[in-house]
Amino acid sequence: MKKTYLLVLLLSLTLHGYPQQGTNITENRRPGPFAAAETARRELLDSIYAVRTGTTHAFINGTEYYPYHYRAKNKPLLFYGTERTSEIVVNGRRYDGLVLQYDTFTDEVIFSEVDNNFGQNRYNISITRDFIGAFTMFFRTDTMRFSYLNDDVTGGEIPAGFYEMAYEGPTGYIIRHRAVVHQRNGIDEYYYSPVGYIKTPSGYTRVTSGGKLAKQFGTDSELMKKIIDQRRIKLRKANKRQIVNILQSFDNQRGTAREL
Repeated sequence: MKKTYLLVLLLSLTLHGYPQQGTNITENRRPGPFAAAETARRELLDSIYAVRTGTTHAFINGTEYYPYHYRAKNKPLLFYGTERTSEIVVNGRRYDGLVLQYDTFTDEVIFSEVDNNFGQNRYNISITRDFIGAFTMFFRTDTMRFSYLNDDVTGGEIPAGFYEMAYEGPTGYIIRHRAVVHQRNGIDEYYYSPVGYIKTPSGYTRVTSGGKLAKQFGTDSELMKKIIDQRRIKLRKANKRQIVNILQSFDNQRGTAREL
């Protein structure tokens, strides 16, 4: 009888798929055979518990999201209509295999996989910001990892909100994916208008021009100016990949110079 019960549970687990199950975040250590077996056992029990108790969406803690932009052609949702998968860290647990949306106008993370019991539509849930440790969107050509930066982290130098952590080295590069609103024919339209910041020894500097950025690096300003000039890039028009490459080159060359 017990074997039959477990088999039913496992079949139920397989049928549900369970992409949203959370896992505890721990340090990246290579487990031994006993530790690996214990981890697998715990994950199985956790999954069975989730299926049996209906907690496969345990990470959801928020309010219903109203799509206020339904009349707009230009949506404030980040890369609206583009395929993606996502993962999110809520209360220290990671949930993957999701499809999340990010509202760049209201700074909300939205989950829309909860059936509203009518069989045709689904609830859109704005996940409570205070519970979100981080979230990531995986697109075909890019991976975007977001963290919430408040005044305690930034010293109030930049507006609080979700930022893409585009580059995290000795020098940092973050992007505020935002939308600005303009009315056209009596309808609010939302236009994508991202803002990038580079973290330097002097704090956060908005990406505008190469000369202004270089000055923020003090004694290393000439090195940064040289790298920008060599690449013949107009920093104001540079894309994310170009800026990241500049910062990686700067950090590498600065490290080599200091070792000498």
